[in-house]
Amino acid sequence: MIRQISGEIIDVQAECVILKTPTGVAYEIQVGGYAVHELQALMGAREAVELHTHHYLEGNVATGQLLPRLVGFLSAEERAFFLAFIKVPGISPKSGVRAMSLPPLQIAEAIAAANAALLTKLPGIGRKKAEQVISTLREEIAELQLARDIEVPSLEHRDATPLHGDVMAVLVGQLGYRTPEAENLVERAVASLGTDAEAEAILQEVFRLSR
Repeated sequence: MIRQISGEIIDVQAECVILKTPTGVAYEIQVGGYAVHELQALMGAREAVELHTHHYLEGNVATGQLLPRLVGFLSAEERAFFLAFIKVPGISPKSGVRAMSLPPLQIAEAIAAANAALLTKLPGIGRKKAEQVISTLREEIAELQLARDIEVPSLEHRDATPLHGDVMAVLVGQLGYRTPEAENLVERAVASLGTDAEAEAILQEVFRLSR
């Protein structure tokens, strides 16, 4: 079982990175879309990277055609969340990593808040599957280190969360902001504008704060 790999990223693709260890071995590692821009930045800076990995076999057991796969995460807490996420019936490691278009902490918050609307924005997660994710993981999510400080928000906050998810998706997924920076800016923008602010207004306030 491969749990952790350190080295230099030599290529970043849409759904995976190639990480070369100091011994010269290069691994293809699947990553969620939320991490791609941050990993591109690390590659450009030629910084050493440590990915926490989940090793699994993909294919048909009956025919014996099984291929080893690696999924990588930026922290051990994100890996732990992913392992909980793929316990949901019908979510495999392959579909699970594809669903990680938003940061795991944001997905965990949506589960804790029973926010099915935000979960349906994840690739491959429809309304029925979102409700199943919530019913399966909502109690367990509080036990994870990643979600230890998450509180179930008020109904007013739940209504605003999908918009905040859209803003995070733009900042991290399209504009290349690092997740902690984007979260901080969104929190400051919402504090300034109020939880009823539209996504466009929040983005404009984020850009103003970034100047």
